Amino acid sequence: MLALVMQAGTLSAQTPEAAPPAAWRVECAGDGKSLECRAIQQIVQRDARQQLVPLATIAVRFDPQAKAGTMTILLPLGLNLTEPVLVKVDNGPPERQSIQTCNNSGCLVTLTAPDKLLTAMRTGTDLKITVSDANKKPAEISLPLLGFGLAYDKTK
Repeated sequence: MLALVMQAGTLSAQTPEAAPPAAWRVECAGDGKSLECRAIQQIVQRDARQQLVPLATIAVRFDPQAKAGTMTILLPLGLNLTEPVLVKVDNGPPERQSIQTCNNSGCLVTLTAPDKLLTAMRTGTDLKITVSDANKKPAEISLPLLGFGLAYDKTK
């Protein structure tokens, strides 16, 4: 799956020709006592059989206990675990994060999203995530920020 990322160099969300980029959506789950909501965006690519394969899933929510935003990024397997993952908005300064763990679903990066990053995500065009493959070759995954602010506000 990662080979698709490396061949493309820079990837962006694929949508039908006439449709605008996929907007962020809100997903909520609860236990009957409390409700936890998060803003979700996913980037996919077609594999050799023309099936959609997720490349990255981003979930951002407001954590009331920490009084801050938290971001979780699920990335494909096959990444270099010693190289940092870079997260930035448009051409802004990157946040450097480590991959915490990998399982059969992919590799997980979790971070407390600084207010500066969340503000940039509200006004920016693209969230850019740079990862490195096993040979330390970087690849950038780009996804639209259309609707992020509205979706994030609904998580509070």
